[in-house]
This record gives sequence, C-alpha cells and structure tokens, in this order.
Amino acid sequence: MKIICSNQHLHQLKSLLRDYLHLDTVIVEKGYEYEGLCYYFSMNHLDDLLMYFQSMENQYILCYDEDKLCKILPSQIVYIEGYSKEAFIYTDHHHYLTHTKLYELEERLTNHSLIRVNKSTIVNIHFIDYLIPDIHRRYIIVFKNKKRILLTRNYAKTFIEKLRRQAL
Repeated sequence: MKIICSNQHLHQLKSLLRDYLHLDTVIVEKGYEYEGLCYYFSMNHLDDLLMYFQSMENQYILCYDEDKLCKILPSQIVYIEGYSKEAFIYTDHHHYLTHTKLYELEERLTNHSLIRVNKSTIVNIHFIDYLIPDIHRRYIIVFKNKKRILLTRNYAKTFIEKLRRQAL
C-alpha cells in the first residue's frame, strides 16, 4: 500500500491500517495530488476508509475441492494456473478448481498482491522467496515452498514494478 498524506498523519494511518498494508492500492489524503488510480480519504472519515479495506479483505473466490464448494481468500493463494475455461488455485497445502477464466481472476485480483507472470500463471508476491535470472530476460520465481515458476519477459517489467511498490 502506498499512503500519500501529511507527515503528522502517516504514523497514525500505518498503525490503523497495519492489517491492510499488503494490499496493492494507493490512498491519498484529500488536499494532496496523485496521478493514477487511488482512493481519496479524509482524516475526519477514517471509518469509511476502514470499511473500504474490510470489504476488500472479505472478497473470496469460489472453488471446488472434489465435490465440495469452498471459499478461498486472495491472501491464501500462492499461485493460479489457468487452462482454457478453468483455473487451478494453489494454496500452501491444497489446490482447488474454479470455473473462472484466468483473465477474469486477474481483473478481480488487481488490488491484491497477485500478478500475472506468464500466459497461464498468476502468483502472489508475498509467497515468493527469491528470483533467479534466466536467459532471454526471463526469471525463475522460487516460492518459499521451493516450487518454481517461469516469469517471462513479456510480464517481467510489470512484475518488477509491482514488486518494488510492495517493498519497504
């Protein structure tokens, strides 16, 4: 999360929003300027800001685990692999099937820490351990569970930019 506000409000906002700092969003205090997509807020209406973030956190994806219908929070997702009209969602300990297309998932998850890394895969940057440079401006993404996924050059620039925005 990127917070644009007065210096005197920054510490208070970081403390208040500590559970949401991982979200890929920009919030701007009224009276400050920002070029791009953002959420403007007033210090007099912080409850509205909190309700906005709570609604984002409560979003989920409906998936199937064999014959059971499950709700998966975006923060639980390690990566998603898309195949034609369905996708497989992988968490730390399990995988699920959803009948949602990969590009639709990508659109729904833009405000979360998930980003496309190749034609058929979206990853959660919070589960990445490190990147290994590969040939032809590609990278190998290594997750904390040691799973490896290819970051292709077509997606590398956007991916690195998002990774830098999330860094402290």
